[in-house]
Amino acid sequence: MTSTDPGSDDESNPLTRGRPLGGRTGVAVASLVPLTCLALFLIFGFLGGWVWSWVFFLVIPLALLVIFGPRDRRSGRH
Repeated sequence: MTSTDPGSDDESNPLTRGRPLGGRTGVAVASLVPLTCLALFLIFGFLGGWVWSWVFFLVIPLALLVIFGPRDRRSGRH
């Protein structure tokens, strides 16, 4: 495959990346991010920070965007 092929696994361009960043490790990290954010939300909340602890939930979509990259809406591919 060439680097212009949409199915290419070129890690340098996230728009053409066909697999998650980090491979299996990236998938494991993506699985743990929501649990970690929930734990941080509860810990900081019970320590008196309920007003700002919700911000940890913004980390979930940001982490998934970094790991999996943006999707192509037309083909459903990464």
